[in-house]
Amino acid sequence: MKDRRLRQTLILLVLALTITVGMVFFLASKSVNFIERQQIRRNAEIIGLIAEKYPDAQSEVIKLFQSEHLSTSELGEEIFQKYGMDFASGNIVGNYREAQLYIVSIFLVLIALFCFAVFFIFYFYLKRMDNSLINISEYINRLLNKDYALDIIDNDEGTLSSLKNDIYKVTVMMKEQNELLKQDKMLLANNLADISHQLKTPLTSMLLMSDLLDSDELTKEERKEFLRVIKSQLKRIEWLVSSLLKLSKLDAKTIEFKKDQIHAHDLLRKAIEPVYMMIETKDQQYLVSGDNPLIETDVNWTCEAFVNILKNCSEHTPQGGILKAEVFDTVMYTEFVLSDNGVGIDAKDLPFIFDRFYRCSTVSKESVGIGLAMAYSIITGQDGTISVQSVLNQGTSFSIRFYKK
Repeated sequence: MKDRRLRQTLILLVLALTITVGMVFFLASKSVNFIERQQIRRNAEIIGLIAEKYPDAQSEVIKLFQSEHLSTSELGEEIFQKYGMDFASGNIVGNYREAQLYIVSIFLVLIALFCFAVFFIFYFYLKRMDNSLINISEYINRLLNKDYALDIIDNDEGTLSSLKNDIYKVTVMMKEQNELLKQDKMLLANNLADISHQLKTPLTSMLLMSDLLDSDELTKEERKEFLRVIKSQLKRIEWLVSSLLKLSKLDAKTIEFKKDQIHAHDLLRKAIEPVYMMIETKDQQYLVSGDNPLIETDVNWTCEAFVNILKNCSEHTPQGGILKAEVFDTVMYTEFVLSDNGVGIDAKDLPFIFDRFYRCSTVSKESVGIGLAMAYSIITGQDGTISVQSVLNQGTSFSIRFYKK
């Protein structure tokens, strides 16, 4: 049995039963001795009377008591019955009736004591169980009232202790979920505020231009310019909404990253394709070097992260600059180092560079501050790490590590 309290109760019952049986045997032996003494006393009285009336028969009577088997018991019973004395009626027992009453009373007392002990053992056991159940009930009511004080853990063995420990685990889980729900609510509120702030500017700009388009005084060239700006703002909103939806999925952990196999250089070539036109326009170089191991990663999402980093490097690198992608393969991890020789990042901005909507001092006005935050969520979501090093006017270097299983 696993329950320590139940084991203790059964041990107490076994002890009580053992003590009772021992006392029964002890008192039974005492009762037999008492009956034997009563019988000897009665026999002594009879021998005394015979010796008093028949002095010459003493030796014969003693011989009768010393014999183990006598053949005259039936004759003796007939004589008793002849004078109205019967064993069943008990009128020849003499002091034996007193011995019977004594033995019966002793056994009744023992049975009563045993029942009394069993009752109190079970009473105190059930009382302890009831108190424990009351404590569990009160604790559950506190949980329902969102009081997550962790004071129910029990180190004993048994079913009830297992129940307490399971409730403790549920309490920890509920407390963690409650904290996560609070964080999710705060994150949702912050995201909504950020989205509202980011959409407010282009929407205001488009509303203003749409009002101006109603004017008959505008020239054809001015109308074309306004339409071009509105189209540009719409594309910006489309990109912003798409990026925010991706970030929301990453935050909610609803994206299940796949494990695809791809060579490191193939991954880098795939990642540069969306940024290639920007690099060519600025007459920049893109150099790939280092090891070329086979890695396991979600190719599409990892390319999304690399695209955002390479786009950031290209935007902050002047005309004719250099972008580098180096790969270092070790026993523990595969490291990608994406670097540029651009304007760099101020030291005071480095701790916040992966924060959402954070815009450092060297960033352009067009930047929103989503790309690096998304890259960070994608890399860390695959159990990778990303870090940044930068020196003003010398360039920036992003280090991404994917650890091997």
